[in-house]
Amino acid sequence: MCSRKKLKKNATVTEPDFLKNYVNKKILWAVIALLIIVGVNILINKYAEDYLNHIAQRFSDNLMLTGLAFSLSEIFIGIFPAELFMMIYQSKATNDYFIIVFVLGIISSLCGFIAFLSGKYLKTAKIGRVVMLQKKFRVYGDLFIKYGWIIIILAVTTPLPFALISFIAGYFNFSVTKFLKIVIPVRIARFFISGFFIKYSVELL
Repeated sequence: MCSRKKLKKNATVTEPDFLKNYVNKKILWAVIALLIIVGVNILINKYAEDYLNHIAQRFSDNLMLTGLAFSLSEIFIGIFPAELFMMIYQSKATNDYFIIVFVLGIISSLCGFIAFLSGKYLKTAKIGRVVMLQKKFRVYGDLFIKYGWIIIILAVTTPLPFALISFIAGYFNFSVTKFLKIVIPVRIARFFISGFFIKYSVELL
């Protein structure tokens, strides 16, 4: 809705130009966010490595609790960023670490699918209509109607709210098959990229 108003105010801005600028902006924010995370990770490993290892040890003793905390975070619009969990487990052996990253990607994809199904099956319920009247849902709903799968890919790879976009995709009856084909491989790939930089950023010390 907000995007349409902006387009009406500036007639020289075309739909392709708006989409290109929007995509570039979100990609830029994703890169900046990753650089900040890598920077914080380097500082923590330089000045508080023992403390980080202590936390990692405590979490590694209870993977089920960690998985539950991550799942709830993903369902409730990323309370804890996935990179936080990657940072906790970066001291593990390379194979074990990337298995954990893979599992995190699967869990995140499943949580997105739960949000998708919630939107799909709550569409006719009063609570679904009430949710879609909220400002954020209306704004992203408008973008989704206009650009469809492009917004899903942005939600999977950038700081856009993944659970929220997944709910909207289900609400507007996006194909279940297409949703899973987009979300699972792209989400896992995004996690591996973040995990790689987190794991090997310490070598910059």
